[in-house]
Amino acid sequence: MAIITISRTLFSGGEQIAHEVAERLSYPCLRRKELILGAAEDFHFEEAKLVEAMAEPPKLWQRDRDKRDAHFNLIRAAFLKRCEKQDLVYHGFSGQELIRNVPHVLRVLVVADEAYRVENALNKHGIDQEEALIQIKASDKKFNKWTRHMYGFEWKDPSLYDLVFNLGRMNLQSAVETILGIIERGDFDATDASRQAFADELLASLVWSAITQNEETGGSYLETMARNGRVVITGTARSARILSAVTDIAEAVEGVTEVENEMSIGTIWRS
Repeated sequence: MAIITISRTLFSGGEQIAHEVAERLSYPCLRRKELILGAAEDFHFEEAKLVEAMAEPPKLWQRDRDKRDAHFNLIRAAFLKRCEKQDLVYHGFSGQELIRNVPHVLRVLVVADEAYRVENALNKHGIDQEEALIQIKASDKKFNKWTRHMYGFEWKDPSLYDLVFNLGRMNLQSAVETILGIIERGDFDATDASRQAFADELLASLVWSAITQNEETGGSYLETMARNGRVVITGTARSARILSAVTDIAEAVEGVTEVENEMSIGTIWRS
């Protein structure tokens, strides 16, 4: 079977799709708030900082992109750990960024026009029209800024997804049946190669988490890649001592068989 991520705009109907698909497949259904809480518990980290990393666009005076990346990675690591145990349906903003290079993931985007979203807010959430419009516009603006800052793309770009549904133009049930049909046909079933890709992504994320959570190495700017237990670390460390500590921490992560530390030593500039 497959992992399903459903990225959605506010009041677009994506949440309803996620719950019905999960129920029909007997999958757990995980939403953004639950994932953030789980990540805070997994890594003993401040929940408010994780909320900010996953949703809030940076203020002009903030110069800590690397820290925000590291915080978002904690959420990604928590998500991957849950996917390791079972297939699931995730719904919420930025679902496609939680798991990037794994073939057995069906990435879905659900959007709708303003009229549909307002009506959905009225009927499903008991929110009046004026408040619904305020929330919709604020939500769209915030997430547009967030994706441009974090990744340099527009989150509505259809090339980021395998399926895009506009519920202003089609029935919600049709979207559900389309997703179920694709899953049942096995188009996104896991293979040996896709399982290895998942294991690589999980290991890279766990190594990154271990390094950025450590008091001595947490201020480093880095990225990690993994393949078959071999981990490559790039970035910048402030001293040779920290550089060595990064290697030691990475080597101690379960599943790591080799570490290639390509980090340089120097000043970490914020931009």
